[in-house]
Amino acid sequence: MIDQETLHLFDELYYATYSDILKYVILNCSTLEDVQDIIQNIYLEVLRKLQKNKTLIGKSYIIGIVKNKVKDYYRFRYKNKIVSLFSSIKGQEEIALMDTINSGLNIEKTILEKEDIEFIWEYLKKQNVIIAKIFYLYYYSEYSIKEIAKELTISESNVKNYLYRTLDKLNTLMKDRGE
Repeated sequence: MIDQETLHLFDELYYATYSDILKYVILNCSTLEDVQDIIQNIYLEVLRKLQKNKTLIGKSYIIGIVKNKVKDYYRFRYKNKIVSLFSSIKGQEEIALMDTINSGLNIEKTILEKEDIEFIWEYLKKQNVIIAKIFYLYYYSEYSIKEIAKELTISESNVKNYLYRTLDKLNTLMKDRGE
C-alpha cells in the first residue's frame, strides 16, 4: 500500500516533469507506439524509488531514469526481435469503444471516427518517422510549430511543409475514400 506522503510527492514530480519527459521520449523513440509504454515504465520506477527513499528523488534523478528506461526498452525489444510501428492492441481498442458506447455517444459517429483515425495512422506509419513525430507533437502534445522545430532541430518552414503537405495528402485520400 502506498502512503499519502508518497502519493503527494509522486504527483508533484509527475506534474513537474511530465512534459519534459514526454518530449524527451518522443524525440528519442523510433516509433510513437512506444511512447506510452516507456512513460509508464519511467513513472513506475519513480514510484518504486519514492517508496524506498523519498529524499533522493529529484528532477535530475528522474532524467537519469528516463535515459536508462529508453535504452532498456529498445534493448529488450531488440533481444526479442519485436519490430512494429503503430500496431494496435485490440483489447484496449474494444475497451475504449465500450467506454464511448456506455457514455451514450453516437455509436455510428464513434465507429467512423475510429476508422478515420486508424486510416490516418496507417498512412503515417508508411511515411518518414519525422512526419509521425511532427503529427504526434502537434496534435497530441499540442506543441507549436516553433517548439517542434526547436525540438527536432529542423527549420519551422520544414515543420510547416511536412505538416501541411501531409494534411493535404490526407484530405485527398479521405475524400477519395469517402466516395
